[in-house]
Amino acid sequence: MKQLLMLFLLGFSIQAMAQDASTAAPTPTSTEKTYRSTEVDLKPQVKDGNYTLSMFISENFKFPPAIKNKKITIFSSFIIETDGTMNEIKAFHINVKDYIVTDKVKIATQDQKIEEADQIETMKGETVRVLKLFKKTWEPAVKDGKPVRCLYNYPIHFNIE
Repeated sequence: MKQLLMLFLLGFSIQAMAQDASTAAPTPTSTEKTYRSTEVDLKPQVKDGNYTLSMFISENFKFPPAIKNKKITIFSSFIIETDGTMNEIKAFHINVKDYIVTDKVKIATQDQKIEEADQIETMKGETVRVLKLFKKTWEPAVKDGKPVRCLYNYPIHFNIE
């Protein structure tokens, strides 16, 4: 009984930390209008190529140990400022599906399912951590010939066997 209670408290505290990291209310740094990527003439791009962001994430992301057999998409967003820096980084949703059909995979116990769900939720905080480490400069979005602030949505895909 004590182990179950400790597992529940551990899972709850990890989830609370992940939510703090991913949903903290950002403080606006600019009074300029923030455009959506569909409203600009030229979307923001990493100066060294957008593939460098994907490579950086794959090299720096730390996966929770209990996650197995999952296709995971983490939806993140951030603002690309007019100077090319990233700001207001958030991870706001995770989509999870089985990687291999479930009738071919061992059925998990209820405790294993709870632990896995808690660890999946912590991936929001890890997403924010890794994106904050990315320091490459972006080419800002352009509207009417001028650089503008732009909200950039970035889905991150993982296939975990």
